Amino acid sequence: MIKNTFYGTNVKEMMKIRGRRDYGASFAVAKGDKIETCCVGSGRFGQDYPVNPDMLFQAASISKPMFAMTLLRYVDRGLIDLDADLSGVVGDFVKFPVTFAALLSHTAGFNVHGFDGYRADAPLLTLEDVLAGRGNSPKLRRIRPYGGQYMYSGGGITLAELAFTRITGTTLREAFAREIAGPLGLTRTGYFQPLDEDLVPNAAFGGRLAYKEDPAHGWHYYPEHAAAGMWTTPTELTKLGIALSRSVREGGILSKESARRMVTPVMGGYGLCICEDDHIPDQVCHDGGNEGFLSYWTLSLTEDLCAAGMMNRINNRVFDDMCAFIDGVVERVKEK
Repeated sequence: MIKNTFYGTNVKEMMKIRGRRDYGASFAVAKGDKIETCCVGSGRFGQDYPVNPDMLFQAASISKPMFAMTLLRYVDRGLIDLDADLSGVVGDFVKFPVTFAALLSHTAGFNVHGFDGYRADAPLLTLEDVLAGRGNSPKLRRIRPYGGQYMYSGGGITLAELAFTRITGTTLREAFAREIAGPLGLTRTGYFQPLDEDLVPNAAFGGRLAYKEDPAHGWHYYPEHAAAGMWTTPTELTKLGIALSRSVREGGILSKESARRMVTPVMGGYGLCICEDDHIPDQVCHDGGNEGFLSYWTLSLTEDLCAAGMMNRINNRVFDDMCAFIDGVVERVKEK
């Protein structure tokens, strides 16, 4: 349903959206098997291009927990050990012991907080290119003591993705489609890098990138799939969140053991690619920001309840308002 008022809030006003050709936002709240949506504004700045519930947005760093869920499917089958030393697998980049557990919890001490992405028509890069510093991000290196602190590192997640692809012999895109999207019936979520042409007509443009770079493909390409490369919708994010919540409580897409390890904080309130919600007890979350896109995802660990918001704009104040609004909606739903 497309509407401006959602849970008593004028969303268009809250998101500072002015007119039919401004930025846009998409929201979804799931309680049990019921999902409510709200879409406002334009998915493509400067165009009359109304946001709809199926419009794709870049998930940015929400890509990370989806990578963790994919990897944990292999853990559940005994094909990956979270605590095994990976230096023999990615020895071209690290010469000391390192584990998936440390990389996914951001405690391995690596640099490269995040990634800027590349023009949609840029030459494709490999994970090795990124880690070697042959793109627009620095070469991966350890800058803090291993295991001694929480320090967010998209570079560490990219190293984990490389290890994952080498161990499994498959790309993250293929693995996610088979292990997570398929079983959950998701059709609009994946590591689509670059974005498939048949998905372009209902994909949002990021900020004003169409004016600055490529009028036909107004977004950046991210070879760092696990760290920043997912496209999805808020509706499908809520389905992923409820699947994770059910796994924590009773097992499901993940074993109870793996799901609980994922959401259990290691340091700094951060588990395996997911963190505690500072505002709501028994809630975990992740946010994200790519060039021209912002996103937020939060889910309950005690019931089937998840909410998500995505927007095609970089504005920290509006983003803070969006996150507070989503948390407020979750609290209202909990009280019913």
